[in-house]
Parts: sequence; C-alpha cells; structure tokens
Amino acid sequence: MEYEVVIGLEVHAELATKTKIFCGCAAEFGAEPNSHVCPVCMGLPGSLPKLNKKVVEYAIKAGLALNCSITKLGRLDRKSIFYPDCPKNYQISQHELPICRDGLVEIELEDGSTKKIRIERIHIEEDAAKLLHTEDKTMVDFNRSGVPLTEIVSKPDMSSAEEAVQYLERLKSILTCIGVSY
Repeated sequence: MEYEVVIGLEVHAELATKTKIFCGCAAEFGAEPNSHVCPVCMGLPGSLPKLNKKVVEYAIKAGLALNCSITKLGRLDRKSIFYPDCPKNYQISQHELPICRDGLVEIELEDGSTKKIRIERIHIEEDAAKLLHTEDKTMVDFNRSGVPLTEIVSKPDMSSAEEAVQYLERLKSILTCIGVSY
C-alpha cells in the first residue's frame, strides 16, 4: 500500500500591535500575570468590545503581501469554545466572511525549482488566556486573552515535511519583513 502526503496548514500569527484586539490593554509579552487586563478581555458581563483599527490594517497588509484578495465585507462571529482559558466561553473570530481570500506563497524547493502554495483565507481573531500549571494547581493568566491573531489557512498543496517547513519559513519571513508580526 502506498500513501501520498498531502499537507495544508492553519497558522496563527500574533499581530505586532501595542494593544489587544478589542480593548486598550497592552499586548506585550512577559508581564506579571493578570497585569494587562480589563473587563473586556476578562469577558465580564456588560463589557463591550471595540475593534482595534490597527488589527484590521495589519491583516490587510498581510493579505496584500501574501497575494490575497481583500474582501469588501467582513464580519466577526462568536465561536463557542469551552476551555478554562477562554473566560467568555466563546472566541470572537471571523468564520463566514474572512478579511482576505485566495492568496499565494511561492516556496523554493531543494532542486531550485519553485512551488506555489495557495492560501484559502486569512482571518482575524482573539487569543485565549494562558494556563499556568504547578504541581498541585492550575492558574489562569489573562494577559494573553484578547491578543490579536491572524489565522492563515493554506490549501493542501504541500506534499512533504520539507515543503511545509519552507512554507512556514517563507510565511514568517514575509510577516516579519512587513512588520505585522514578530
């Protein structure tokens, strides 16, 4: 029996904004636990999110760099998830109407030829919090809750681990070069 390797990837890339996606809390990494939080990113009742304009700009910039079409109409949806590090029990994400579609990344293969990896979509979403485990307990650090992400979804165009690595390295190179991610 022979198998054919078929790989498509969903890549989450943290956007390099100073603040979170739906509030003004700092999005910096490495601060004291629960020091960059507010009612919005903690998911407290009555709090209302306000979309960070820079997140949309960075997602569009990423889409253009990845040869995507930018959609004229986008929408944010509630995706129900029940994890201890997701205080609202839902994530605000784009499901039906992503910000970017139909992109393309070219990778260089070992033999010097190139291969095109199609990108199905790029959408924006918020990150969950972070669980901190010790020997006898688990705590939640909400500093990550609401940090802006893009999810870049490729078509299943890769046919080896080496191609997947090339794609990921190229993707990271593009996103860091244009300044939208770290």
